[in-house]
Amino acid sequence: MRKCLLLLLSWLFALSTHAQPLTPPAIGQAHEFYSSVLHEKRTVWVHLPVTTTPHERFPVLYVLDGERYFTSTVAMTEQLAGRWPRLLVVGILNRNRNRDFTPTHVAPVPAFVDPAAATVSGGGDAFEQFLQAELLPRIDSLYPTTPYRILSGHSLGGLAVVHTLVTHPDLFNAYLALDPSLWWDHEQTLRTAEATLPQIHFAPKALFIASAQPLLPPGLDTLAAQLDRSDYTALYRAVTHLTHTLRRRPTPALHWQAKYYPAEQHGTVQLLGQYDGLKFLFDEYGFRASRFTFQPKADLDSAVVAHFARVSQQMGYPVQPDEQLLNSLGYSYLSRHQPQKALVLFQRNVANYPRSANAYDSLGDAYAQQGNKRQALAAYQQALALGAAADTRAKLQALQTKR
Repeated sequence: MRKCLLLLLSWLFALSTHAQPLTPPAIGQAHEFYSSVLHEKRTVWVHLPVTTTPHERFPVLYVLDGERYFTSTVAMTEQLAGRWPRLLVVGILNRNRNRDFTPTHVAPVPAFVDPAAATVSGGGDAFEQFLQAELLPRIDSLYPTTPYRILSGHSLGGLAVVHTLVTHPDLFNAYLALDPSLWWDHEQTLRTAEATLPQIHFAPKALFIASAQPLLPPGLDTLAAQLDRSDYTALYRAVTHLTHTLRRRPTPALHWQAKYYPAEQHGTVQLLGQYDGLKFLFDEYGFRASRFTFQPKADLDSAVVAHFARVSQQMGYPVQPDEQLLNSLGYSYLSRHQPQKALVLFQRNVANYPRSANAYDSLGDAYAQQGNKRQALAAYQQALALGAAADTRAKLQALQTKR
């Protein structure tokens, strides 16, 4: 049993050690700078999404324990770009997670908090000051960001996420607390959150909480674990307590969701928890054209405008429909020989993306199908002026010779 407990603690307090120095993967770039707040050099890995849209800006996902979770996070966000917004991902590498992620200093607890961790604990407030005063402004100055920010953390990182929500609720728009170590210091952060969250009058925020299957002694199920007082169930009990409190005492302006993962352990829940957390935030972000498959008379342009008005309200800044989305919807009309409806979408694309050769090329196709030769020629010529490919020139020449 003691071996099992030590296995759990290895997830709580330590990241895997590496024989080789940490180097940034090819999907990102490293930034090292000196922190005047923490009095040390800090390193972050940054992934800038690939986009064909000039001057596009991105919401930012800050990931604690960056050396462990940066790569999987980037893969996840890139795979679902379009369904979700493209996210700029910042992985914050550790110098001392037992110091930075713990809001209070504690004494050693046999078999649960080792002396080395206890000695350096309690640096959470300084770490949050580092985020607020140095890291976030630095990222905003170096990269094309939007005001929407997400903080994601697992285990002690999840504890830091909840503490940041309580003490600096306006620092981020959304908080992902993945099996957070709310047991820390006799549940001090948990008690603070329960007392404070219902009283905070902040702009709308989002919180997602993931909870893994606890390490249970024989004969103890999750229901009985809520009444247990052993160290084995401390993490599970604390997280469950927070979700029960949020249900009993609704918090104004806090949109939240909690999910329990009976098939995952503390060390494996981060991947699924972060995916579900981002899905919780952005499930309605992407425009789902499939909803209109069996509605041939639907006004897709009006539906797109209404959808992105709602998205803009959620994100807190204007969000334009993706160029490729409008392009695809427009061609769906052309395939049904409805050029007038396609024109509305292509004209919106040109207005939103006036430097796009592809937008003008598509506009020319709609005018050509409509039989408006003059407007089609003008659109193709503008596309060529913006750098369109050879097929645009071929369409232009074919139209010029057509009587």
